[in-house]
Amino acid sequence: MTRYREALAAAARGWPVIPLRPHGKAPALRGWEREATTDRDRIRRWWVRRPCNVGIACGPAGLLVVDLDVPHGREAFARRAWQHGAEDPRDTYSVATAGGGEHRYFLAPEVPLGNTVGKVAPHVDTRGIGGYVVAAGSRVGDHRYRVLRDLPVAPAPGWLVDVLAPPPSEEVVDIPVQRSSSRRVGAYRDAAVAGELDRVRGARPGVRAHVVFTAACRLGELVGAGWLDERAAADLLLDAASAHDGVEGWTGREARHHIGNGLALGRRRPRALR
Repeated sequence: MTRYREALAAAARGWPVIPLRPHGKAPALRGWEREATTDRDRIRRWWVRRPCNVGIACGPAGLLVVDLDVPHGREAFARRAWQHGAEDPRDTYSVATAGGGEHRYFLAPEVPLGNTVGKVAPHVDTRGIGGYVVAAGSRVGDHRYRVLRDLPVAPAPGWLVDVLAPPPSEEVVDIPVQRSSSRRVGAYRDAAVAGELDRVRGARPGVRAHVVFTAACRLGELVGAGWLDERAAADLLLDAASAHDGVEGWTGREARHHIGNGLALGRRRPRALR
């Protein structure tokens, strides 16, 4: 039951988890980002069936994870930090991977960051919104993922955020709000917004962060398509999430973080409405 306990431990940190295939890295279910949860009952149901590995959904968890491959990932990451006049950022929660590499966990910044391969340096990848990592306690072959440094998760270094953030030319350009060309499209939009707000208001404590994040993603898709104003979407989501303020540690700051990340991701995937 080691992996079950590790799944609960990750969830206790507020990191929504997903089951991965036993002794593998691939998700064991479809729609893993929607299904990721911190709910103890769901986690128990997943892990009593079979010894699944544990995955952490980085976006809903508010994490940016740096994946340092062997043999040169650690050295390349340290060298990149030194080039920016900073020390090698080692003082954060870190996991040794089954292949001998290392995952360093950082708090995701306000600017939404996705997944990259080699953008920071050769043998250095990152996982953010839309990505997941294999958690401590998981096994691949005869090797186990294990906690390397059990430290508080540090904020993402400023130099790293600057490297990963898209330049202005790559940023999504604001699209003016379009008037609905038909009553059917307008009704669809209004129903979609109402449905997501209801999901946010009714979210259980164990899955609130994920529900708010995914609701913001879906409204962000409407924003990206020009059918919804982004400020209005954010205000509606914040108002719906305020029903949870003060309940088991939930705060407006947490809501704004997940809403901002979700809207930014959704805008990059506009929803086609006809």
